[in-house]
Amino acid sequence: MIAAAAIQKPKALRQGSRFAVIAPASPGKSDRVVAGQKELERLGFSVTLQQNLQAEGYFAGSATDRHSEFLSALVDSAADALIATRGGYGSVYLLEQGLPQSLTLKPLIGFSDLTTLQIYLWQKHGWSGFYGPMLAAGLDHGPGAPGGYDEASFRNALTRTLGPWTIPLQGDVLGSGSAEGIVLGGAMTLLEATLGAP
Repeated sequence: MIAAAAIQKPKALRQGSRFAVIAPASPGKSDRVVAGQKELERLGFSVTLQQNLQAEGYFAGSATDRHSEFLSALVDSAADALIATRGGYGSVYLLEQGLPQSLTLKPLIGFSDLTTLQIYLWQKHGWSGFYGPMLAAGLDHGPGAPGGYDEASFRNALTRTLGPWTIPLQGDVLGSGSAEGIVLGGAMTLLEATLGAP
């Protein structure tokens, strides 16, 4: 378990902050990637797309190429945040080649299979992750649209530095009471598989 003192939160992003796009799992369709890029730019960010990986079946590229792309984005001093093109399957293979012990803390944004990388960075480095929209899975559809994303939540999570904000969640109360602790999110099957993992 990560001690509260060991939790690392990245610096808030600001107007013009640069997103490095990674494809750790499946490839995104080019028109959807471009639509997601335009949406991030509309929000006031700059975007650097990944190198053209050569797709290998279900994957955006070989495990070695995807690993290299991920590491390059992590160490790129001009990249303020990392965002995935989409989920799918394959992020776990990036961990087989290992990651450096010392990493520069940056927001890593995505959902689905990206949970694998977020869990690893949480367990090994205490990084807070951002379970949120990706270029070709959410941002491409736009804010508030079916299959899109919630703009206020996205902006608040990445750019707000003071005070809390609320997210209007819907659901049924299963039991009354209160609890305190760290809430971890992600794809449930991947979270479940890592419970108790060292």
